Amino acid sequence: MNRIFIILIASLGFISCDDGDIIVTGFEFDDATLELCEGSGTDEYVYFKINSSINEAIALRFTQANFTETPNPLPTTPITFTLDETNNSLIYRQFNNSITNDYFCSNVPPNGIVVTQELISTQGNVTIETTIANEDDNDGIPAEDEDINGDGNLENDDTDNDNIPNYKDQDDDGDNILTSNELANGIPGDDTPRDTDGDGIPDYLEEDDDNDMILTRNEDSSGTQNPRDPSNDSDNDGILDYLDNDSSPSPAVTVSSITANTIRTTYRTSIIITELEFNATTADFNQSTFSLGSRDITIDIDN
Repeated sequence: MNRIFIILIASLGFISCDDGDIIVTGFEFDDATLELCEGSGTDEYVYFKINSSINEAIALRFTQANFTETPNPLPTTPITFTLDETNNSLIYRQFNNSITNDYFCSNVPPNGIVVTQELISTQGNVTIETTIANEDDNDGIPAEDEDINGDGNLENDDTDNDNIPNYKDQDDDGDNILTSNELANGIPGDDTPRDTDGDGIPDYLEEDDDNDMILTRNEDSSGTQNPRDPSNDSDNDGILDYLDNDSSPSPAVTVSSITANTIRTTYRTSIIITELEFNATTADFNQSTFSLGSRDITIDIDN
């Protein structure tokens, strides 16, 4: 990420401000996207929103050691700090022309941009809270459909007893075959999960898919740790051993390895500012409590 040019606090020749009173009754950035840039200083960050329709922007500049939008594990308490005019600050600006995120994120600020009005916080209390908005194993089954026992609590559904609930487990039955690879039944127009042995339990939730009394994970005579490897067809009939109830894999094996698991996690960072005051006359300002909004980041985390 580009380092931010110190545009929020630098006195630059191409920027000028109106010294008169600013009439701002409140901020309206609800429809603007909350964005983030790293600052030029150590552990410095800038959250900002741009309202292109009327050429205005608002930015929160702060310093916080080891800050991240994707903490693992989540912090037990939100980040809090106070605002002033120099270090941690909220800055509102109006411009003569439209701006883009380059204004905050580029090493070299754009030319021809003039600040026509500016407000800088003199006080305020900032709360930055990061939560997990969504977790899913991206296995082809929506998380809400992995409530196998129907109690409404996804954490209670763990088919293979590996301490990873199904909605976060890419291999729900622990047979060394990803759930996403056990869904298709090969019937055109039918998206019912495959049930090889017809016992009413779909393959992705069953340890012995073909009901031959050999666990699917152990039908791996090739030693590849993958029952789906083409070499695992002991009778050469074109049907893999784990789906063939009359195959005779040899030698008998016991596979104890566990398939790697990745959880797709969406983090949500929300920012609230209270007791907000500015350095200019804003008698009509009615937002002493201001929500800068929230921002979602989705990443894959190995579990």
